Amino acid sequence: MHDHDHGHGHDHGQGDHEHTHTSHSSVEAATPPTRPSQAVMLDIGVNAGALVLRSSAQRAGLEVEIHPESASERRQHVWVLPREGRDGATVYAAVFASLLPGRYTVLEPDGSAGCTLSVPANQVTYGEWDGVVAPCAMQPVRAA
Repeated sequence: MHDHDHGHGHDHGQGDHEHTHTSHSSVEAATPPTRPSQAVMLDIGVNAGALVLRSSAQRAGLEVEIHPESASERRQHVWVLPREGRDGATVYAAVFASLLPGRYTVLEPDGSAGCTLSVPANQVTYGEWDGVVAPCAMQPVRAA
């Protein structure tokens, strides 16, 4: 995707990882975790929503980049990771645990815009990012 302007020696709990970037400089490449994460802490409410992009095993370990529709320089990224689902099944997903409400552009692995979707406050928005299903088919789910 791009070079990072920071190292990745810090822990984000079970391998989830999110950063905002405004510039790109050359530093070591990040390595995604390989074992399934079992839980992700979401931080949603009146001023924040979350985005979960389900993917395929072929995209495991790739970084998904998004940015606010009107601010392409404010990119954030997370890895597609194996996650333990119901009945112990492994699913692959990228989780943006807390986003300001608004419209976000999801980038494809080559950096092109894949789709734009809305992330409302106090909700988790689910979408597909696998290159096969229509880009970012989405379904909002009201927070519990």
